[in-house]
Amino acid sequence: MFSVIRTGIVALMTTTVLGTALVARAADLTYITSFGGTYGSGNGQFKTPFGLAVDSSGNVYVADDDSNQIDRFNPSNFSGTFTSFGTGGNGNGQFAGPQGVAVDSSGNIYVADTGNYRIVRFNPSNFSGTFTSFGGTFGGGNGKFASPRNVAVDSSGLVYVTDLPNGRIVRFDPSNFSGTFTSFGTSGVGNGRFANPYGVAIDSSGNVYVSDASNQIVRFDPSNFSGTFTSFGTGGNGNGQFTFPSGLAVDSSGNVYVADTYNGSRIVQFDPSDFSGTFTSFGTQGNGSGQFYVPFGVAVDSSSNVYVADTGNYRIIQIKSGTTSTVQVPEPSDVLGILALGVIGLVTKFQRLLYP
Repeated sequence: MFSVIRTGIVALMTTTVLGTALVARAADLTYITSFGGTYGSGNGQFKTPFGLAVDSSGNVYVADDDSNQIDRFNPSNFSGTFTSFGTGGNGNGQFAGPQGVAVDSSGNIYVADTGNYRIVRFNPSNFSGTFTSFGGTFGGGNGKFASPRNVAVDSSGLVYVTDLPNGRIVRFDPSNFSGTFTSFGTSGVGNGRFANPYGVAIDSSGNVYVSDASNQIVRFDPSNFSGTFTSFGTGGNGNGQFTFPSGLAVDSSGNVYVADTYNGSRIVQFDPSDFSGTFTSFGTQGNGSGQFYVPFGVAVDSSSNVYVADTGNYRIIQIKSGTTSTVQVPEPSDVLGILALGVIGLVTKFQRLLYP
């Protein structure tokens, strides 16, 4: 593995010899821009942005905990499209400290209405008219939540929720809430257990990813929970380590993005098929370009734009993830040539190959 650090870009490149060809794969993260940055509940402002989601039109949804509202904007016209949904409370059209948000394939919005112990669904075209609640009673039984932190929806419309104090992931079908209410996991550490489940995301194959604040990322297949329960990472600040991972997202290529909240305020990207070999971190602590202060939420759109809820800086950051690149060098002798070039030659050659 060769790591090449360029201005605002972290590039990872791995090489393997396949027959007579050299294949190179690369991924990078680049800072693009920021939205907001001023504390408040007005147009273009955020108080404590936590959860993020992006719909099929590229609109970004933000769960603003302290403002008790869900904000929506289009990155192409931030202030001109900034819209807020909800007020504080527990009635129709109200939220109490919402922390998670997701969008289904029909454009319906799901919200982890944390303080009201419920999941809320609405359609942005008719907010109050489509406002529907699931749950709303504190507890750990069927149809109850203790503290729903995040929410995700799979391709079949099934809803997954991280119920943090209960140490479980809940799944339900909105068409039959109590009848399909299913729990995965128990509180604790080990196979099939969660200590502090926070973020949740689902890949294109239906695998569920969970960020556990006990410093790891967990993946499982709902059809075989204990048999497919896999952990990525340990506690710490090095390669393959996390310190309070919170929000997470999965892109169309299966790459996982994690808000490593208390680990120098960074965003981590990795390919689950090669965790340590593709583990990339982006960002440092601060309020400048490419910096974060206590990031909590992360989402990725169909164009590989990654959005980060930079909670402590009251803003949303947009960074770009490069698509995986594959190049082949037809002559096997070129492999030996590359190895002989040394570090400087490697950087130059791969930059030329991957960034012509």
